Amino acid sequence: MDSEEISEMEGTSAPAEDIPLVEPAKPPINNKRTRSMNHIFRAPTHIKYDRASDFEPKLVSIGPHYHGRESLKPMEKLKLRCMSDLMNMRPSGNKIGCVPVDQFIDFEWDTYPFYKEQFDLKVEDLVEMLILDSCFIIRIILSFNQIVMTFLDVNMKEVRSDLLLLENQIPLLFIVKVYYWLFMDPRVDRPTLPTIDDALEEFICWGMPWRTNYHGMSFWSPEDLIPKSTYYLPAVHLLHLYWGYSCTSSVGYSERYLIPVQEQPSSAEINLPMNEPKVIIKNATELHQMAGITFEKLDREGLYVTFSNGIMKMPCLNIDSNQKTLLVNLIAFESSSIEQNMRSFTTYIKILDELIDSERDVELLQQSGVIYNTLSSHKMAATFFNEIGNFCICKVPAKKKKKKSVAMISKPFLIFNKYNPDLDHFSNLYEDVKKYYNSRWNRRWTSLTHRHFSSPWAGISVFAGVTLLILSALQTFYTICGYYKPRQ
Repeated sequence: MDSEEISEMEGTSAPAEDIPLVEPAKPPINNKRTRSMNHIFRAPTHIKYDRASDFEPKLVSIGPHYHGRESLKPMEKLKLRCMSDLMNMRPSGNKIGCVPVDQFIDFEWDTYPFYKEQFDLKVEDLVEMLILDSCFIIRIILSFNQIVMTFLDVNMKEVRSDLLLLENQIPLLFIVKVYYWLFMDPRVDRPTLPTIDDALEEFICWGMPWRTNYHGMSFWSPEDLIPKSTYYLPAVHLLHLYWGYSCTSSVGYSERYLIPVQEQPSSAEINLPMNEPKVIIKNATELHQMAGITFEKLDREGLYVTFSNGIMKMPCLNIDSNQKTLLVNLIAFESSSIEQNMRSFTTYIKILDELIDSERDVELLQQSGVIYNTLSSHKMAATFFNEIGNFCICKVPAKKKKKKSVAMISKPFLIFNKYNPDLDHFSNLYEDVKKYYNSRWNRRWTSLTHRHFSSPWAGISVFAGVTLLILSALQTFYTICGYYKPRQ
């Protein structure tokens, strides 16, 4: 992988004195640093079963899990070109002809423990792969932010989808290190370049309707590339960063939002959904037709669900093929690495699974602005939610009464009156919905409105009938009055 190979790709000839882009590594001095926490892992078997394609990259492999797969090899040449482009962007007088792997060798020992599996890769091969993958990601992000004007013949949407797969990740810390090695402090050397956290934020949050003020990377700087505690990271990889921007509370960044990442459970430790207590509410169509419950789009930061006075408000969810894949990967990520009470997407999808039984429910929620379905049919969307909802493992706590229920999905299945993340669990939301549904007054009033006001003509007929009844009553009243009090 030398500069001549890259020059051939770009249609130019390389100077004879150019040296390889990736410099051979020296043997590591030691490998004593290990870690019991594994942050990048494969999807749990019970979720991946019969859905393996949702976790496999279609265009580009990132990291060791799918490295070397034959169908993904064409993108390896593009990675070389991306590295060459970034090297040419280095500040004048600071260009060198190679990436010295030696500078990253020590960092590799912080990288290996991020993976649960052991890979048959030499140290220099692993570091070379991580550097190439990091350069590719940085080049894609800068192109997305329109910083690099050189055209890349790739489908940006599909590449972004691959970069957000659970099994297609490298440590975010390594990407940051490569970025600042390339450009040092971009605010000084190249004022037009964004910081890595700003560039990543625009890329990760593209098309995200529930974007929050997440500060998961704010402490990274050229002077401190490795946080004080690399064992307790706010964001370990790109998918984790997407999760953070979606779910972190808007009240601010604090220690309690740093996620202690857990080791992936074994098959014996996984609580399958069939063993969980069932919490059932009626589907959206029945709630609407029988009790008059309506659904509205909720415009605010974070994944929140509120219910008050017969109105359930939820953030809008766009459903297409890429979004389906992303949701499956987020649920797999939460089930293996996020604490039970912070599984945001698991909670949100479980609520939608309860509300959606058929295409009629999808159509109702789309008319309400809660879902925007671009799949070929509403039936396909309903099938997806019913299937993936089976993997949303949620434990139901003791019930407590609340006058008003607000479920904040940024701390899943929690209920808030003033969005306080320290109150009761989500069962109050279901209890309030069931209580409203079972109210005789609500059901009778809804039945009356559906029966007599379901169309304009029905409403006009009712109005005409009531008017005639009132006129008949007045006529009878005056007739009786005339009998007892005749005019003189």
